[in-house]
Amino acid sequence: MIYYTETLHYDHDSLKNALGKGRDDYFEVLRRLGFTRIAIPSFRKSRFMSVKERLEFEHKLTRAWRNALRQVRPGDTLIIHSPNSEKFLSYARMIKKLHERGINVITLTFELETFFVMDYRRFARLKRFSSKRTEAVLFNNSDAIVVHNDVMKSRLGNAGFDTAKMFSVGVMDYLCEEPLSDAPVERIGKGKPVIYAGHLSQEKSTFEYDLPKGFRCNLYGPDYTGPVNDDVRYKGVFDPVDLMKSMEGSFGLVWEGNSCDGCYGAYGDYLTFNNPHKIALYIASGIPVITWSGAAMAGFVRKEKCGIIVDNLYCVPEILSGLSDEEYENMRLNACRVGREMRKGLHIMQAVKSALEYVDGNAEQDR
Repeated sequence: MIYYTETLHYDHDSLKNALGKGRDDYFEVLRRLGFTRIAIPSFRKSRFMSVKERLEFEHKLTRAWRNALRQVRPGDTLIIHSPNSEKFLSYARMIKKLHERGINVITLTFELETFFVMDYRRFARLKRFSSKRTEAVLFNNSDAIVVHNDVMKSRLGNAGFDTAKMFSVGVMDYLCEEPLSDAPVERIGKGKPVIYAGHLSQEKSTFEYDLPKGFRCNLYGPDYTGPVNDDVRYKGVFDPVDLMKSMEGSFGLVWEGNSCDGCYGAYGDYLTFNNPHKIALYIASGIPVITWSGAAMAGFVRKEKCGIIVDNLYCVPEILSGLSDEEYENMRLNACRVGREMRKGLHIMQAVKSALEYVDGNAEQDR
């Protein structure tokens, strides 16, 4: 039997961002593959908990996991995800014991906290240490690991983990039941502003508050407090699927960090080995992309010819003004081609199948 665990954030239904959509898509692909779902409820009521609430939370969640995993037997395969949406101290130790019992464990890497812990403001150093230790136990006790891309795989190898059991997704998927046509759409086209979708707080997207003159941009997402003028227009917050039908522009911008010179800072560095979900949002919507030359996704964009790779944002207005109609149309059509694959979840599906084949092959050798 093949099982997969599904845990959701306590306020999952209120999330209008890539976090909820990305994880939901992973779970949906596993469901479509015919695996048995093990649902783990959330016992958290708010983001921050008192010491008493935390102790109660640990007890309830540990007991829920133990009860849920009793059905998994030696020889079965259990697909888990990292990080776990609702973290608790005994999670890694519990998975290690399952592996020692002869249960095959496959870890899906949603976010990689070994090198970067996102959005932690309280007890950052302690949480970073805890996350790294948890991932180390999970990875070392996994029979296969599904990672974002080959750059992430290489970095994990340099950190001492076994890359032979790692399988790259390559690029994130973005599930959508509606078909994607090659036909031109009025709201998407050459000469329109660049699109940027994401969390727009100044802390995370600092570069958005200092865009070069003449850089025309439509912004989508929460917490934007910067200027709105002829170049920069704020479009608001949308549900992830509704956003696909609402974005207006020419290219989707894949950029993070504190500078227009390049993707620097903690969030910018993460882009060097991460598959950002926004690239899937754009391409699955039939929109070509602009990304940084140092990003892990630069190779994918170059290979699929679905966008432009730049060293900085200052050169973008000139590049776009010199782009021919034919050049833009070719990139748009390539985005549509890849986007149709993303809408079906083919990249995630293939990586999971490869991981299962590897685990089954090792199991055959052990018999």
